[in-house]
Amino acid sequence: MKFPLFLALRNLLRHPSRNILYILGISITAALLLDMILLASGLSISITRVLTEMGYEVRASARGTLPFETEAQIKNFGYLKQELLKFPEIRAVDAMLGTTVAVRSNKETFTSFAIGLEISQTLSYKVLEGSNIHPAGDGVLINPYLANEKKLRPGDTLHLWMPSQSQTSGGQETVPVRVVGIAYFYLDAEGQFTIATPLPFLQKLMLQESEQPVSAMLIKLKDPSRASQVVERVNVQFPQITAYTIDSVIQEVDRQLSYFKQFSYILGGISLVVTFVLVFIITTISFHDRVGEIALLKAIGLSRKTVFVTILLEGMLTAIASAVLGAFLGKIVAIYLDRILTSAPGLPEEFSFFIFDPASVLQGFLVLLFTGFFAGIYPAAAAIRLPVAETLREEIL
Repeated sequence: MKFPLFLALRNLLRHPSRNILYILGISITAALLLDMILLASGLSISITRVLTEMGYEVRASARGTLPFETEAQIKNFGYLKQELLKFPEIRAVDAMLGTTVAVRSNKETFTSFAIGLEISQTLSYKVLEGSNIHPAGDGVLINPYLANEKKLRPGDTLHLWMPSQSQTSGGQETVPVRVVGIAYFYLDAEGQFTIATPLPFLQKLMLQESEQPVSAMLIKLKDPSRASQVVERVNVQFPQITAYTIDSVIQEVDRQLSYFKQFSYILGGISLVVTFVLVFIITTISFHDRVGEIALLKAIGLSRKTVFVTILLEGMLTAIASAVLGAFLGKIVAIYLDRILTSAPGLPEEFSFFIFDPASVLQGFLVLLFTGFFAGIYPAAAAIRLPVAETLREEIL
């Protein structure tokens, strides 16, 4: 293997300027191929990471919907929580309720996303300044976008009401609340205003205190490996809700965003074909430029196997060099495309469409390596079938 590798490297270095241009051209298609592989898996990896960091193994929403996919609510959260805590596998049952509220601050009126929380762990947000909200209090947390835009700090007072109240009654019954802290919420979209309140406070503000609605339930298990069994039992026992493991949430999101994968597969397939054709052309041209040399080497005793492996290695080395350069180009393009895609309205800041995880990068590298291998088979096979005497006579004449 050492001698064919030496011959392959020597042949590639014989025309450095020409081969650098070839590699540069292939690296562009390699960059596109890598980006499409990352796009096909990036969003799933990103969602899995965020959901795992939140620390809940099971999520539940209104029957047939994903959490926060629609405005559908789960009613009677208190009863459901009590029944779910009878499951020996469940450690805690928390909940979130989302809606839009009207806000008045410093004689300015605006709207904000409000989220009512009843949670036993603060893994979905991080308090940056001030203190956390108390389950029985009327204090609220605001996110940095709201704090900076409206120049609010802990200790300030906001007046909240439901926009639907003023539309139906023509009046506004505002409820004063005190800002107790500023917190970063991992599921916030860029520029989104967020106000977090205790769950009972927001239910009361929505005039739905008796119905105890929530948008999503978050279930913490004693043994995470029991998630699938718990989901199956919950879906059978409580027909008004649909429970998901992290994996089933990802599968449902993948199904709804399947057009992203189709898009990436089509562009990835095109770039793969272009890469194959370029490596095939380069290897074939290099072979035809050296038919006399190859015939002479065979005449002095170079084996057919050595000739075959040498030309295969030329294609694979070209693909490897293109993959390395393509990885750098692909990263630059991925950063630019990711900024465009993640700027879509309503998409959480923590989400990303392009994640350079080792498995995806390795997959792209192996695809290019095999592309170089298969592209080199034809010229390598032509080289070992080369008639020595006839070729030497033609080259000499």
